[in-house]
Amino acid sequence: MITEFIIEEIDDKIIIRVQLERATLSKATLFRETVENIIDSGKHKLIVDCRNVSFMDSTFLGSLVVSLKKMNAKNGNFLLVFSDKSSLVLTMLESTKMIKIFTSFYSLEDAFNYLDTK
Repeated sequence: MITEFIIEEIDDKIIIRVQLERATLSKATLFRETVENIIDSGKHKLIVDCRNVSFMDSTFLGSLVVSLKKMNAKNGNFLLVFSDKSSLVLTMLESTKMIKIFTSFYSLEDAFNYLDTK
């Protein structure tokens, strides 16, 4: 069982709960492969719950970007959820302007509501 990423399916949505305080190179490939498996299974509404992540390196960020591109190629939805606006990961994404390519929320409820309109 992969405990770094808890996968939950609710209706037609998949949630990946990232259970890493530090999302780094050592888990980036596993994350990308996890997302690829979900996409290949025909699921195209994905929420990545990053509320437990306090640090993310550039390699893990790259795995998010690759995953987003793969989901976009399937006309799917790839959402990120952060704990709050002061999240260090969110601050890093904003400072590098990477936040512009992602659809992000501060609660799972808001992410679910967004996907319900899709």
